[in-house]
Formats: sequence, C-alpha cells, structure tokens
Amino acid sequence: MDKSPLTRIALVGVASMACAWLGLLTPALGAFVSLFWPPAGLALASLLRWHWPAAIGVLTGVAAIAILQGASPALACSLAAANLIGPSIAAWGLRRLHFRPDMARRRDLASFVLLGVALGPGISALAGALILLGFGHIVPAEMPRALLSWWGGDALGVLSLGVPLLVLPGLPTRPRTEPGTPARRTAWLASGLLAFATLASAALVFGLGGQNAVMLSPWLFAPHLLLSWLTLRDGLTLASVTAALLTLLAALSTGVELGPFAAIPLPERLATLWAYTASAAAVPLLANAVLGEMHQEHSRWRHALEAAGMGIASWDLVTGEHRASPAWQGFVGTPALQPAAAPTAWLEAVHAMDRVRLLPLLTELLAPHGQAHISETLRLRREGGDWLWFELRMHVEERDARGLAQRLVATLADVTWKRTAEERERMSVSLFQHLHEGLLITDTDGVVLDANPSYCRIMAQAREALLGQRATPLLLEHLRRSGHSPEQLQQALQAQGHWQGLVSCTRHDGSTCELQLTVSTMPEPEGPARFQVIAVSDMTEQLRRQALLERQRQFDELTGLPNRSEFLRRLELALASSEQQRFMLCVCHLDLDNFAQLAEAEGEARANAALRALSQSLHGALRSAEQWSDQLARIGGDEFALLLRCDSLAEARLATERMLNVLRLPIYLDEHSAPLTLTASLGASLFPLDRSSAETLMRHAGHALYRVKRAGRNACEFFDTEKRLRKHADGIALGRMQEALDGGELQLHYQPKVDMRRGRVLGFEALLRWQHPERGLLMPGLFLPLVERTGLGVQIGDWVLEQAMRQSAQWLAQGLQLRVSVNVTARHLQTLDFTQRLRELLARHPEPIARHLMLEVLESAALADVDATHRLIQDCKALGVSFALDDFGTGYSTLTYLKRLPVDALKIDRSFVQNMLIDPHDQALVEGVIGLAKTFGCSVVAEGVESDAHARALLAAGCELGQGSGIAHAMPAERVPEWVAAFEQAPSFGGRRAAAGATKMGIA
Repeated sequence: MDKSPLTRIALVGVASMACAWLGLLTPALGAFVSLFWPPAGLALASLLRWHWPAAIGVLTGVAAIAILQGASPALACSLAAANLIGPSIAAWGLRRLHFRPDMARRRDLASFVLLGVALGPGISALAGALILLGFGHIVPAEMPRALLSWWGGDALGVLSLGVPLLVLPGLPTRPRTEPGTPARRTAWLASGLLAFATLASAALVFGLGGQNAVMLSPWLFAPHLLLSWLTLRDGLTLASVTAALLTLLAALSTGVELGPFAAIPLPERLATLWAYTASAAAVPLLANAVLGEMHQEHSRWRHALEAAGMGIASWDLVTGEHRASPAWQGFVGTPALQPAAAPTAWLEAVHAMDRVRLLPLLTELLAPHGQAHISETLRLRREGGDWLWFELRMHVEERDARGLAQRLVATLADVTWKRTAEERERMSVSLFQHLHEGLLITDTDGVVLDANPSYCRIMAQAREALLGQRATPLLLEHLRRSGHSPEQLQQALQAQGHWQGLVSCTRHDGSTCELQLTVSTMPEPEGPARFQVIAVSDMTEQLRRQALLERQRQFDELTGLPNRSEFLRRLELALASSEQQRFMLCVCHLDLDNFAQLAEAEGEARANAALRALSQSLHGALRSAEQWSDQLARIGGDEFALLLRCDSLAEARLATERMLNVLRLPIYLDEHSAPLTLTASLGASLFPLDRSSAETLMRHAGHALYRVKRAGRNACEFFDTEKRLRKHADGIALGRMQEALDGGELQLHYQPKVDMRRGRVLGFEALLRWQHPERGLLMPGLFLPLVERTGLGVQIGDWVLEQAMRQSAQWLAQGLQLRVSVNVTARHLQTLDFTQRLRELLARHPEPIARHLMLEVLESAALADVDATHRLIQDCKALGVSFALDDFGTGYSTLTYLKRLPVDALKIDRSFVQNMLIDPHDQALVEGVIGLAKTFGCSVVAEGVESDAHARALLAAGCELGQGSGIAHAMPAERVPEWVAAFEQAPSFGGRRAAAGATKMGIA
C-alpha cells in the first residue's frame, strides 16, 4: 500500500525509537555505545526503499532517544547524524551495484557484507567516536574501544534486523528471484515449529544462570544448526527473523547476567556475545547464498531438458568424468549420481532381460571402429515399483586415431505411452476373440458389424449369418417381453453412455435363454457416437442354480421345514409385530434325546424317516389364525426351533408341554416294525420378558436347553432373565471399579499397630477405601467382594502394594521407622508371577523398604495349598519381606500346618478379642494363640482392641502388640506423622503406666 512521505517519516521515526530502546536494553559501553544497535539495520533497509523520508525518520527517532538518555540537543543531533551517514553511503553503493535484497546471488551477499555490514557501520562508528570524543564523553585512550564497539553494534544490527526487513514481502524495490527452496511455498506449520525450536533452544541456553548454564553450554550452537536447517527448508525470510529474535534474546539474557557468557569478565563477555550473535545472524545469509547458486544452476539444466522431454548423460572415456541431467537421474536412479561411473554402470537399473540384450550392443559400440550409434527400447523401474518403457539412443561423439571411443552421449525418453498403446491394441484383439462373454459391435441402429466367438456360441449361430442383421437381444419383441422399452434404452445411452438389463430371448435353435446385456456407446473425438459395444452374459444356467440355491438356503432339504437363517428372519418379523400388537412370543430350542444312539441302532434311512414323521407331527400341532401362525424350523441334525404365540407365561408353559407330548407319541414308520418312542428336551425364552434380539433369544433358549440336559432331559425350562440381569449389573459394577482404579478414586488409610506396654508405634496396616464421588468414603466390604475373585482384584492388589511401598519410603525419608502391613487376597497370592511382581515393586525403592513391609494373608487362604504357600513365603522372605497370618483362629489350622508355614506373626481375629472379656472360651482361645505364637517364635498381634479393659487383659495374657479402633481408627497418610508424635509423647493407655503401678488405662 502506497504511503505519503509524512507517514513514512513517522513510521521510521517511531520504529527507530523502538529499536534504539531495545538496543539500550542490551549490554553497553557507556551511555551511547551499545553492543546491539538495531536502528542501523532499520536505517539501511528503509533507505533502500524510501530514500530521504527514511533519513528524516531515522534522524528524528535516534535524536529523541539520545535526548531521553540525557544528551544535549547538539550531542543528540550529532549522534543521530552519525547513525545515518553510514547506512546512507551503504544504501547508495548497493543501489549502484543493482543489489537484490533476496541475496540469492553470491555477489549480492558480498556487496551486502562489504557495504552494509563492514563499510556503513565503520563510517558511522568513526563519526560517532569522534563526536563522543569532541563532546568529552570519552578520552582519547578510549577511542579505539568505542570505535570497535560502535562498529560491532551497528554491524550486528544490520545483520540481525536489516536482513529480515530487506527480505520481507513487499520491501524489495526490484522483482525478486524464485524462492531459495521449493519447500518455502509449503509446510508453513513445520517451518514455524522449526523456528520455535530454534528460539526454544536459545532460551534454554540463555535462560539459565550459574552452573546450569555451564552444563548446557554444549548446546550453545544448536540454534546455529537449526537456523541452517530453517534456511535450507524455507529460505531467508523466516530464518532471518528468527536470527533477529535470537540476537535480541541472547543480548538481553547476557545483560541480566544469564546464560553461558555471564561468568566471563565484561569486556570478554561482550566480545564473545557479539561473535556469537553475529555468527547466528550470518548463518542464514551464507546458507541462502549457497542455496541460491545451486538453485540457479539446477534451473538452467531443468529448463533446457524439460523442453526436450528427455534425460541426457555423457561420459568422458579419457578422464572418466560422468555427467547426467536430473531427468536421467530420475530415470535410472543411483548409478547415474556417481561422478566416475562407467558407461555400463547404469545398466544395473535396467530390467535383467533388457540388460542381457543391451550389454553386447554397448560393448560393440565402444569397441575400436565400432558403430556410431545404437537405438533400443528398454525397461526401467520407477520409484513406485512399476517397470516403464524407454527409448535409448547412444552416440559416440569422438574417437581417437586408433578408433577408440573418447566421448559417449546417451539420451533416454519415456515411451511407455507408445508401448502401452501397442500392447493395449494387441490385448483388445485377443480379448475380443477369447473372452468368455459375448461381445457385439453394432451401429447405432443395432445392426451387427462384428461378433466374437463366444456370442456366436451363445446364440447358436455362425458369425457370417449374424453380420448385417439386427442384434437378436435388441429386437423389439424381446425387449418388451423382458419389461424394457427401446425408448428407455436410447435415453440411458444418451444420458449415461451405457445401459444394462436382463433380456429373455430365443436362440437360433429355438431354445429360450436369459441374457445380461450391457450396451455402451463408443465416444468419437468429434460428433455423435457411431458405434455400440454390447457385452452379453448367458445367465440361464446361473439363474436356474440360483433359484435352487435360494430354496436350499431357506429350507431344510430332508423335512422341507425352514432352516435356521429363515427361522431367524421370520423371528425378526414376529418381534416387530409383537412390539406393535403387544403379544408375547415363546422362542423354543428343542433337541431330541439320545437321537444319535437311535440313528446308530436303526440306520440312517429309518432315522431320516423318523425325523420327517416328527416334523409332520409337530407341524400338525402348530396353531394358526388369519393373521398369524406358529413357526417350526429344523436348525440342526436333531434340533428344531419353535416360535409360539402366547399371552402369558402360563400359556407358554402349556404350549411347550403340548409340543413335548406330541413328541412322546409313538412313531410308526411302517406296518411291519415296532413303533419308535422318542423324548425331547426343550429350552425357551419369552419375549418381551427377555427383551433381546432374535439371535440372543435363540442363544438364551439354548442356555435353558443346556440346563434341561444337565438335569436329566425330557423336560422344559425357561431362561432366567433376572439372573442374566444380575450378571449384567455385576459387569457394570466391575467396569465402575475399573474406572475408580484408573481415575484415582481409590486410596489407602492406615491403622496403627502399637506396643501397648511401652507406648510405641510399631507400624500401620494399609486399609483400602473408595472415595466415591457421589456416595462418599466407602469401606472395602461394599466393593471388594465383587472384584476379589477377578483379574481386577489382582490389579487392585498390585496397586495397594505399590502405594504402600511408596508411602513407606516417604515415612522412612521423614525418619519414621514404621512397618507397613498389606493384606493379600488368595487369588492375588496364587498368581504365578506374584513373587516376580513383588520383586519389581521393591526394586523401585531403596533397600530398607523390604524390611519394613509385612504381607498379611488370611489363614484360610494360606491353608488352601500349604506347600505352595510355604514356597511363596520362603521366596518373599528371601526378599526381606515378612509374613503374618491374619484372622488366626478362624481357619481350622492344625499345629502341623502352622509348623510348615514360616510366618513371622499371628494376628488374633477381632471376634475373639472383642468377646474375651465376656466369653471364657474366647479368653482361653486368645491365651492359647499367644502361647502357640511364643512356642513357634512368632510375634502376636491382637486385632479389635476397643477399650482399656481389652488392653489390660491382653497385657496380662502376654500379648503386647495391639490394633483396633480403641487405639485409633484408620487415618489418611498425611495425618500419620502428627498422630505418631502425639501418641509417643503421651500414650493414652496404661501399658507403660501399668508396669509402673498405674491403675487407670486410656485408649486413644
């Protein structure tokens, strides 16, 4: 969009102020010399386009910033003039050299570096340093340093900001050349991600301080590599913008003492930073220049050869040099890319049969005084894997005095289209003659012009008799008899170009046949179609077999009854009617009892006769009305299906019993043999009580039939719909439990185990809870029984072990030496890889975890397989894990079993502990368990300690370890440290005090 001079001045002025402000944010030497000075790049880019309005804008913007920095008006104007003089001279020189801002040519890059980066900033630096010296801001000794720093800041500004402003769309004053790479026109998303990765890697390196920055210093030049990649992928525009942002990021980070250069002394830091950012800004320029030269060279080749439409290759047989065009390389592949390839090397890409034929010809061509040229066709495999045909022409351009070839030139042209056309012509002729279907060529009036042998065979007539006659299938009488009209046929040909239809016509020998016709017009290059192609398929025998198969597909051949598929189709229709008319359907699966033995005894013929007689008897017992009838089908060898209409379950039972009674009647196969007596088992499902699909209703009836057979046969049973619904509900509940496990709704609470005599906390038992989002905190008795015998129960068990170990590790890190006990179910314990999974979970934590883990197994689960439990306990104890028998006293274990189980602790069941104060038998049992534990060297823990009286009684009996709600309820893990500290500082029950003579006990 064109802008007025005032607008341009304002834009450049505001941009200069903004760039100058950014430059002042970076490290600087003094108040007016910055390491990174973006206004220099802005000045050069704007002067190349807008001339004098840009100069006024630069003067205004830089002078304003200088005044804001505390410079006097005279000094500010002088510094602004110094900032302008260098870019002005550089812009004038670049215009004289016809500089192209895309810098795709090597000379454009050289001009930009010499004038824009070296000369222009150098002149500005010299003028600026003299101005600062004249105004007394620097002393003569600081002159070289100020000169070098000024030049470095301007040069970096030109490289970082000038380049992106020059190559952005719309800025160049001359037409741009083609893009540096074809990828620049596509894949902007990928290029944006690559630019983001460049800046992210720089942010990672320069965003850290101290030792972290030093550790990341090997990645310091990762942005350079990514910038090179970005330039090669997308050209100079995006890469130069990214380099500018990278320069600003590095300068700002170093200014606040971040990044890898922060630890270097200030002068060396600034020099290192300048070198780093200048190299980053120069990378896109160098890569773009190289890419541009390569692109121009390739373009010249490509344009010349594309115009010829062939690939060209040449061999200098004296020097061994080999050159090939891109088209040749695309044709023959890798061998052509080798600079010193022999003239025969490319034959490796040729089809083996063609290579054998070409190799002698090429050898003869290269022989002394051989032929001047050869021309052959060959096959080459393209990238897609297909072999394509090419025409090869090879010519010896030069021979020496001895007749030896000196230079060889070859061309390849793709002639696949020509070869394909020839092959198609041959195939068309062969297809016409040998096609199994009949083919006719007619004119638009249907007069036969040619016919293949198959059509002659179908119509039982010689080809010569057909030519010149109207095609028999298109005769008016045949079309109308088959339900077609000539008008419809012509309309379809005009609208769609083809017509299809089944036509019944008469052959030359008088027989009737059914023909499938496909009539198609042959399009002409110009004008209306003149010919028609008619494909004829004889469908007579196929339609006859199809009708027979359709009958066999729907009905049983032996009995004439519908088969399974036909029965299911009728059942689907009956279900729809039942929904509309609100009546019940009884779907029955009937199986003859011991029919296989009868068939073996009576023979196959009598068995089949019995099946036919039974079918007739059952069919005669069916009810029917005007609008409906019961259905009978044979669905297997001795299996039948019944569909009975009824109004209630009672009526359905009567109907099924009536059918069974019919089957129990004697069967008379002939007058001379004894009658056969059969029984049957019948399973039924009642719709809509069982609101399922047809397939499912049959399956449910089969389930009921299976139960009848297991119960003794010769009876009827209905499918239990309520039981199925219960199983379905259990499945839904299991799914909800899986969601709870995956969604983090399960959690562990911990109940303490304490030494009641010494007042010390020894450990905690991990207890599972479900924090249900709607029902609140649920106890395990409400959900564990559903899953403990399933694979989900094993998953939950593994989760509990993992969480308990993680919590134990946290407590050990906090200095809490607590043993964590975990309950293991029988199914979990019996999994083959339980020990291996336990070992893997323990390996995730430091060694003390195993010594602080106790697995608690129900006594009944341990006694289910004593030998297996013994081996498992030994394996786990080898890992350092201890074992306890939970709920001891409820499993009816003997001393022999207990002796064989090397457990570390026995846990007295809470029911005995709770009743020991009122039941002498429980008191005696508790004391017996305590004595038994001491005998076998096990510790004993009493569950169910709910009062101080329980604690005193247990201590008196010799049990010092207790657990129960009287000590503390199970609590979340975060409350454990506070509870342990409070309990051990002031135990609230009298184990310790009892030993000291205290008379009162309190339970927390």
